Amino acid sequence: MDTKLITEVTDWLKTTDLAEFCYAKDGESIEVKTAEALPEPAHFSCSLTAVAAPAIGIYHAADKGKNLVLKEGQSVQEGDVLGVVETFSKKHKITAPVSGKLRVVTAQEGAPVEFGLPLFFIEK
Repeated sequence: MDTKLITEVTDWLKTTDLAEFCYAKDGESIEVKTAEALPEPAHFSCSLTAVAAPAIGIYHAADKGKNLVLKEGQSVQEGDVLGVVETFSKKHKITAPVSGKLRVVTAQEGAPVEFGLPLFFIEK
């Protein structure tokens, strides 16, 4: 399709109160939508904050010799250690990004985890 025609159509559309315009001729077609024609994105509100695995590795609730049991409903403070992800070269601490209550605990001791996998959900 001719770019000059496309420019003319879009310029014309700006002068009207139309939200969208469709045009077809000789097997070619064009569809132009203004910002008003686009649907509003959905806005969700959630009181849960996900705590994701910082690396690919093995999840441990605590270092060897220490005992840390995390249960749903337990209160945590921002900065509390929720465990570590052990990789070949290093241990990555997992800390609570917010204060609140643990509502969902998906982390399992000794389980492999992927980067970005939600391990906990904290309700603010």
